[in-house]
Amino acid sequence: MADFKIGIAQVDYTPRIGLPMAGNFRDDYASRGIHDPLLSRALVFSNATGEKVALLSVDICMLDRSNVKYMRERIAAACGIKNVLIAATHTHSGPSPYALGALPKADDADVEVFLDKAASAVALADSRLTESSMRVGHAREDRVSFNRRLKCKDGTTHMNWEHLDPEFVIGPWGEKDPELIAVSIDQDGKTAGVLVNFALHPAVLAGDNWLYSADYPGYLREGVQRLLGQDVISAFFNGCCGSINNIDYSDLSQGRGFQMTQRIGYMLSVATFEAIQNAEPIDGNELQVSQVFVPLKRLKITEEQKAWSEKVLADLAGGHNKGQVDGLPDEHYAITWLQMYEVQDSDDMLEVMVIRIGDLAVVGMPGELFAELGMAIKKGSPAKNTIVVELANDSAGYFPIQEAFSQGGYEPSVGSTYYEPGSGEKLVEAALVELRKLFATG
Repeated sequence: MADFKIGIAQVDYTPRIGLPMAGNFRDDYASRGIHDPLLSRALVFSNATGEKVALLSVDICMLDRSNVKYMRERIAAACGIKNVLIAATHTHSGPSPYALGALPKADDADVEVFLDKAASAVALADSRLTESSMRVGHAREDRVSFNRRLKCKDGTTHMNWEHLDPEFVIGPWGEKDPELIAVSIDQDGKTAGVLVNFALHPAVLAGDNWLYSADYPGYLREGVQRLLGQDVISAFFNGCCGSINNIDYSDLSQGRGFQMTQRIGYMLSVATFEAIQNAEPIDGNELQVSQVFVPLKRLKITEEQKAWSEKVLADLAGGHNKGQVDGLPDEHYAITWLQMYEVQDSDDMLEVMVIRIGDLAVVGMPGELFAELGMAIKKGSPAKNTIVVELANDSAGYFPIQEAFSQGGYEPSVGSTYYEPGSGEKLVEAALVELRKLFATG
């Protein structure tokens, strides 16, 4: 059994009401209240040699590389820990820390306040290092997540939020990952914390909600506490869900809203409890980190697309498109395409982070990856157990599987994804290379 010193902490970082919310295109972005708190949860691991690694989960839609750099610098200054994986849970009901296309951001002063508070969970966890043991277990929950890309009888690809006649749909284009992985942390003979990994968009609350909320991970947290004890801290790290949401196209009675977030969160808490019941100890006391930067070629914006973008913005004449619950309007794509045009001749470098904790691997990926890509990492990993976390350390858009580009649909469209077809597979291979290095000795 692996013995580590582990510190666990959570901080309520909920910002002031009125900041713009991220994740959807809205008529009015300003938050209007708080449904449930936005938390950051930190796990700090230290082994016998004094090495330290931190995992930080933040209830927020996305954090870009500049946000992550800022937080890492604050964490290093506060407690000296430099190896930190920072993951956004991807709730669409949190504040916006950076500008994305037509989507606004909070003022810099407000962003610094809530990022400072979210980052402070790591130093707090570091101050709580306690002799601990860990167990990892698996469960399957296939009733709450669905591949949202639909192959239809006319040969087109539609999204499952379009409320299609089920008879028009052949079926989903791709897979989903129904595996839930739970790592329980035991201290002084009882469970003190749980890391939960599952692949599902926390966009159950969409553009018609203006209240801060963690979405279903908030109810997952509540359910875990009801099952394991009110003092248990649960940290949710989202899996690869770029192609996955909660909408079942064949059952139009399934909806969104807080009732659905509760249903999903509670069901996943039961799966978490099941996973803990069959959990096995993590062996070994290795604590190693690998960070690599993968070069990717950007998608090109044609002169025709540039001209279209300029016309769209000129026609708006300082106004804005009407908000919409799903997808993004022409205004957003116009701004995004012009931004892409400016940098399209230079390659980008994206961070892939791999952490070894005994015989457990944690892989951080820098965008919204299709489920198949996360599953490929888990399948190819030499580690006994592998957790893959998306939107870790950056938010570099969607990474579809290569065949999705010829299928069409929302995610492979230029402006939803920024890199050439095959880029997601390059990130997967980079992760597997580092996994093989870290786990070469078994």
